[in-house]
Amino acid sequence: MIIQRPVSPYESPYFFDLRAAGLPLYDMPAYVESLVRGRMDPALMTRALGLLTERHPMLRSGVVAGAEGLLLRVRDRVQPPLTVRDGIDEPFAELINHRPDWTESMLHAWLLTDGERSQVVLAVHHGVADGRSAFALLDEFWQYYTALAAGANPAPERRDDLPEAIDTRLAGAFPDDEIDALVDVLAQGPDDTLKPATLPTEGMGRPGRPAPARRFVVDRLEFEPEVTDAVADAARARGVTVNSLVTGLVLTAVRAQLAPETGPLAMVCGHGVDLRTRLTPELPLSTVLNCITGLQTPVVVSHDDHPHTVGREVAEQFAAALSRRDPERFLLTALRAGARGVAVPMPVVSYGISNVGRIPAHPVPEGMSLIRFGGTSNAPGMPPKIGAASFGGRLLLQNEYDGWTYSEEQMGRLRETMRASLEGLAR
Repeated sequence: MIIQRPVSPYESPYFFDLRAAGLPLYDMPAYVESLVRGRMDPALMTRALGLLTERHPMLRSGVVAGAEGLLLRVRDRVQPPLTVRDGIDEPFAELINHRPDWTESMLHAWLLTDGERSQVVLAVHHGVADGRSAFALLDEFWQYYTALAAGANPAPERRDDLPEAIDTRLAGAFPDDEIDALVDVLAQGPDDTLKPATLPTEGMGRPGRPAPARRFVVDRLEFEPEVTDAVADAARARGVTVNSLVTGLVLTAVRAQLAPETGPLAMVCGHGVDLRTRLTPELPLSTVLNCITGLQTPVVVSHDDHPHTVGREVAEQFAAALSRRDPERFLLTALRAGARGVAVPMPVVSYGISNVGRIPAHPVPEGMSLIRFGGTSNAPGMPPKIGAASFGGRLLLQNEYDGWTYSEEQMGRLRETMRASLEGLAR
């Protein structure tokens, strides 16, 4: 039984304060939420949260000092704290700028209420879970809550074995000399001539920037099913997926704000890659563990480029990188370089794209209706990103950014360009 194990090198930035090294991941939360029409029972929520920790040992883990470094150790019982607040929009904007105290629990929950509307928000420590885990947890929470509300007594299997860290699972996946050669390339330093174009940091030091409690912004664009279907038809007619089309729209919308006003610019699209599906055998998508790494895709974009053409190129390069196993190779290279004292440059991306994909509607109790879902995670120094998802037949585009780095006006232009483009495709 593995009730304790070392915090792995990949997990370490989430548990050590390495911000001086440019890694803003320490104690970072991942938030997921769903908004429903109906009143929630806090007592049943508390029971459902307790069932989550029974099934997932990472949620019962605590960080303790070992002889050779930090350890994750499973505790017998953990009851995640639940905070109930009046209001929805203002409290949610504040809490996603909040860093919970993870001492007693790696999972926190909030119930935000406004009349007949209720918003459930879960926050999980990013060192023990990623966004994929968090969305699965949200679904599992609602399964338990719905069963409890119907008078059932769900009893999930209690698990105590901590899953291995993703870098531990990948150890030995590539020949040592191959990873060593990539470390040698990193040791030569970055090529500044290849630095991609990015949005100007209009928010830096400007008067009237948001208060700390409103620093990180989540700006949502949601489309009705008929618009969603029309966008899917438009993508299909152009021979691309909806995600590729959205990727092209984002990059061309960003390019429209960059100088010079004509000519091509080198840009980089940032992706998150879930390594669960890259393992043999694959890990179940519901495994609570941080398995996300990044991948950067370079592309050249001009003002007159068609979004679907840009999106297709990014998608083709991304697929080729996956076939070469670049995400795994680059993750192991960065870790080995760090262990040898080789500086690993922070990735610079023009914009990040998070393809959440189709999320099935989770259950809700009888008499309650589901309105929407979402999720976010942010930290100082992270590049802005667009999350694309379909939930209940509605397309969601969610722009997440640091309001101390980028201005509301700047991001508003991007938002309205995206809205106009998608609505134009639906006509």
